[in-house]
Amino acid sequence: MTYPRGDWTPLAADASARRYFVGRVEGREVLLADFGEDADGLERFVYVRNLLDDCGVPVPDIYEARPEEGWILQEFVRGRPLSKARWTEDLQRAVLNLARGIGSMEGWCDGPELLQLDGARLRFELAFFKVHFIEGFLNSPAPKDLATALDALAEEVAAYPQVMAHRDFHSENLLERKGGRLVVLDFQDALLAPRAYDAASLAVDPYRKQGRQLDETFRSLWLAGSATGSEEFDRTALQRSLKALGTFGYQITRRKRARYMRFVGPQALRTLDLLSSSPASLASLRPLLEGLPI
Repeated sequence: MTYPRGDWTPLAADASARRYFVGRVEGREVLLADFGEDADGLERFVYVRNLLDDCGVPVPDIYEARPEEGWILQEFVRGRPLSKARWTEDLQRAVLNLARGIGSMEGWCDGPELLQLDGARLRFELAFFKVHFIEGFLNSPAPKDLATALDALAEEVAAYPQVMAHRDFHSENLLERKGGRLVVLDFQDALLAPRAYDAASLAVDPYRKQGRQLDETFRSLWLAGSATGSEEFDRTALQRSLKALGTFGYQITRRKRARYMRFVGPQALRTLDLLSSSPASLASLRPLLEGLPI
């Protein structure tokens, strides 16, 4: 792999398969993202970035893309992730407006295949939760009929109206620049998804310290400004929260990334809250989650 000439300092990639470096090119600080052999991922990143920019969603500039070499140079955005911010209602409204902007994204035509968070994908994510959180992280046999109940939740959520979604819309993928300007990161997995998906992701975000009251404000603000019903929002949020627990279980047990341990408790609390309005068939999850050291 040949990078532009300069001094490159590697950055922690966390859960990403990509490698990141920060350096200076032509006098400006830049981020180099090495996609390796993931040509589709690189193409999607550039394509989605341009669509988001066209609809007014703030995203980093791309200075150079070298698909043949597997890397891009982009703006290195200095700021703090919103996981470390003090959330106000004005900030919540601004972030929900970003979700609406992403949902308005259009013009997907001659680029990579437009993916969809359909029934098959949602079923896979909830099966992933069963394997990697229930059976892996908790080391517990799955309750009888849980797989059937999870499939039913997936099909219900898949049936809701769909719009474009970021796919991983939470406070660590949102940066606040100096002066309060926001920037959206890690958007390359954008796809068609249930219309409340990104807003529901914010409402079950375990990365920020402010908890249940903020969750409810996200929910109420979204419901007041959209056609989404409360049950639709809550079922979407439940699916999203279970999906996150599956991811944390996988990262902890299979990838040995202990940092994700601190997010399990907050995510489990959000899931327990949502179980109160979930299908009765998912009640078997409650004693498993209540047994966690939350």
